[in-house]
Amino acid sequence: MNRNKERTSVMIVTLMLMSLFVAMAAPQVTASEVVLTDAVQIVNGGAQNDRMVALDSDSEGNVHFVWSRNTQHLYYKLVDARGETLIEATQISNAGQSRAWHPDIAIDDNDRAHIVWADRAGNWAIKYTVVDPSQDDLDGSIAIDASISVIDDFEVSRHTQNRDWPAIDTDSESNAHIVWEDSFEELDKYYQQPQIYYAMIEADVVARTAIVAVDETLLTPIIGHKGHPDVAVDLDDYVQVVWDDTRGGKVEMVVPIDTSGSMNAEWADMCAVFYGGSFASGYNFEGLKPMLERANMTVYETLYALSGNWPSAATSGNCAAAYSTGGSGNQGPRTTALGLQPNDDSGGIRELTEVVYSNGAIDLPTDGGYYSEFWGPASTWACFSWHDNLGNVPGNPPTMLDHKWNPNATKIVIPISDEGPYGGDPAGDSDDTQSILEAHNACVNAGIIPIPLMAAGFGSGSTEVGSHMMDLAQCPNGFTSLNSRTCSGATLALTNAEGMMYSFPTGSSNQAEMQLMVEALVYLSTNNSREIFLTVLDPLGLLESPSPGWSKGDSGTFADENTDSYYEDLGASPDALGYGHLVVVNDTRITLNDAYSLHPAIAIDNSGNTHLTWMDGRAYGFDIDVNYEIYYTRLRLSSAGAWDGVSEGLPSFAIKQIADAAISNVEGYEGIAPDRPFSANSHMPSILTDSFDNVHLTWLDNYNGTQGETLMYSRLNHTNNDYPSGFPLNSIASSIFDPWELIPITEWQSDKLGPNSPALPELGQPPAFANDMGSGAHVGWSDTNKCSDENNGGSYTLCYVHILTGLVDVSLSDTETFYHTIEPSEQTTYNMTISNPTPGPADLVADIFSLAIEGVPTNWSASIFFASNHTPIFDSTPVSLQGGEAISLYMRVRAPTIYQANEDELASIKVAAISYKDPAIRDEAITLTLMDVVHGIELDTSHFQADVEQGQQATFSISITNTGNVYDTFAFYDPTTLEGQTEWALPFG
Repeated sequence: MNRNKERTSVMIVTLMLMSLFVAMAAPQVTASEVVLTDAVQIVNGGAQNDRMVALDSDSEGNVHFVWSRNTQHLYYKLVDARGETLIEATQISNAGQSRAWHPDIAIDDNDRAHIVWADRAGNWAIKYTVVDPSQDDLDGSIAIDASISVIDDFEVSRHTQNRDWPAIDTDSESNAHIVWEDSFEELDKYYQQPQIYYAMIEADVVARTAIVAVDETLLTPIIGHKGHPDVAVDLDDYVQVVWDDTRGGKVEMVVPIDTSGSMNAEWADMCAVFYGGSFASGYNFEGLKPMLERANMTVYETLYALSGNWPSAATSGNCAAAYSTGGSGNQGPRTTALGLQPNDDSGGIRELTEVVYSNGAIDLPTDGGYYSEFWGPASTWACFSWHDNLGNVPGNPPTMLDHKWNPNATKIVIPISDEGPYGGDPAGDSDDTQSILEAHNACVNAGIIPIPLMAAGFGSGSTEVGSHMMDLAQCPNGFTSLNSRTCSGATLALTNAEGMMYSFPTGSSNQAEMQLMVEALVYLSTNNSREIFLTVLDPLGLLESPSPGWSKGDSGTFADENTDSYYEDLGASPDALGYGHLVVVNDTRITLNDAYSLHPAIAIDNSGNTHLTWMDGRAYGFDIDVNYEIYYTRLRLSSAGAWDGVSEGLPSFAIKQIADAAISNVEGYEGIAPDRPFSANSHMPSILTDSFDNVHLTWLDNYNGTQGETLMYSRLNHTNNDYPSGFPLNSIASSIFDPWELIPITEWQSDKLGPNSPALPELGQPPAFANDMGSGAHVGWSDTNKCSDENNGGSYTLCYVHILTGLVDVSLSDTETFYHTIEPSEQTTYNMTISNPTPGPADLVADIFSLAIEGVPTNWSASIFFASNHTPIFDSTPVSLQGGEAISLYMRVRAPTIYQANEDELASIKVAAISYKDPAIRDEAITLTLMDVVHGIELDTSHFQADVEQGQQATFSISITNTGNVYDTFAFYDPTTLEGQTEWALPFG
């Protein structure tokens, strides 16, 4: 054997292995208490758009992904804790037409994936599937949908109208609890405004059947917009639901109304809209103000009589009380805003005798004609009163009196007329066009939505008047048309004012149009700022002890067509008679501010505390298109009052242990970059709690000018009930928590979690977020880059990062080398250390690890020992390490015996340390041990020469010595054979 050649080859192998060590991706280690793995592209769909991802993890640390491809079919993928694919991307929505949106996923105690999503094909539906990955061979290939989907595309809800944003969680019995927003309600009382629904499904996986335990249940039977629900099941199987809601919101409407002789019926009908009564068409309406007061919403309204003329209907009937409130015809605009004092919520009907045109004031003397039809300049005046042409807020238009807007309310201006905007008909003069352009621009700058109403007057409504109103509501386009405008936003004039024009008919033949207009005004009045609400359900208590008349599979809310009312199953569970009820904590308001609070997310810790996060605009104003920050609160519901389902819910002040706190960095107005007006935006949060009661949050942030959109992460420590003296109610977060760190997950410029728009904060998708097996988290999102600086060609792909809150390091001692050479039957020792280098308090980051030896070849042996006492370490031996602690070890490697060894052998043996709490927290050290096998023989004779006569023989004594280092066998050639004669060099013959 050529020993030099063999050793050269060994060195080549060694160098190749070392190059692999260098190339292995290492976690990003920073000074923070968390470690981020490199972002991984979960699926390579090429030109496909993969987005709206959700994920969860199971008891083995495997991560389950579900997402929408091209907003059509739903796909599923499973990877293990080390990122190795177990099931490749598999379509799990059935073949045929499908429009999958906003999936959510929850893993039950049997490691099955419960999945819910909105199917927007046809009448929108909420669908439910259960995936059992154990039905697959887990070889990394595509699975068969029919095999792994043990519950297949079950329809939870399908009706007319739309439904979306489903969320799901499972209880201790693996039942699914599903919530969603839905514009359908059986009695059609709420003008197709989205409400919150709930259903409970039992999954019979043996029969592959979904059993409806609690059918679709309307949780919010009251007018108003509700949306973006989330759900969490606590350790006692109570179901907590959270959503955003317009209850508690405020809207202010300024209504300049034409007072010419043709507008009498319109005055009566507009008062019926606000205060209730009968329309001229015979249609009855209870009135916006009384309707919304019952829903805890506030409408501030002021009706302005242009030029101070008073049609008889404006002073009597439906208008009588408002006419009195406004001063009985003797008062103009107020000098103070509505809503600043208790019960001061109506401006009534007032005269308006000064408006704005061409940046100057115009007097409107009482005439019942020309001056009573200046609704274009009146709209300019109303919008200038909030934001004038000099940028003042509140504004100061060039009139003696201004309208004093409530600063916290959503603002709407509603001009009503049957004639042109500047002095009535004819409506096509240049001053009509100019007045509409001025009003449009003023309202866009002020952020006030114009909703003009085209009255019929003595006729049927003028197309020319309606066209002016469309120009005001959206943008001027230079044509006479009632069609919607295309507003490019290239200039102020071409910016969409986000309004709409509606017909205001008064004849009995136009009742349908009147109802459409009323519905639009109800929509505007109720689609104002949002608050966060919460409710608690006890479906298992209801199922165990149902009250008489309720059966499994019924809804938890009864619709009574005779009384046109909904009745929820409310009450303690069990109540005094032992019956269970569904709603045990009724709608409870969490936020108490006038800004928009949207997209709540909920998590419940092991102590039963509720943790909420949401996006909140309170630092930047009260409009919807402002910058947002991520807010958090912690609730203790169990001690705040009886869980008896009363309509008021629990008192907000009594359930907050930690008051609303901004978790993201609040840049404030002064921190907004002039060229990036939404640079302060932090939105779309997700939240979870771990087994140590730490709180984890992630969201999308615009703070980084280089990246544009950045995925962020933060962790809040010390949230359990062991705070020194308990938690005082409404504690300040910074006084309770350790200082929290805001950690960017992404480092490249791309569109993430889109498409989304800062101006439309309801668009987009929160990051996918789930616990790992310890105190870390899994994060997933959609991205137009390949999870790096490399662009994905404009299509969305899916990215994934594992956030580890622990580290372990296994390494050779400083004086040790990874490469040893020994001979057969010999042993060698590698001196090593295992350490826990996780930053942070030593006790908080402490962990327990197992040590395993991998890659030991046949007939070799390897063992690990504690260096301090030489105790052996087995796979089952727990190694406990505080943060920053290190322990010395050694590994003893023994080569095969001389009887087993045959040739040189390189043993690549790894020592792997794996965290008990999270198998993804691991490290390994590789050693290379060369067994150097030598084969050799030495022959010796007692003498080298003998004299013999012909025909006689000579005898030589030969000794054979094995000069190698292994047991060997030697053979001598038979000299009587031709081959033997050649080898012995005998003469022929």
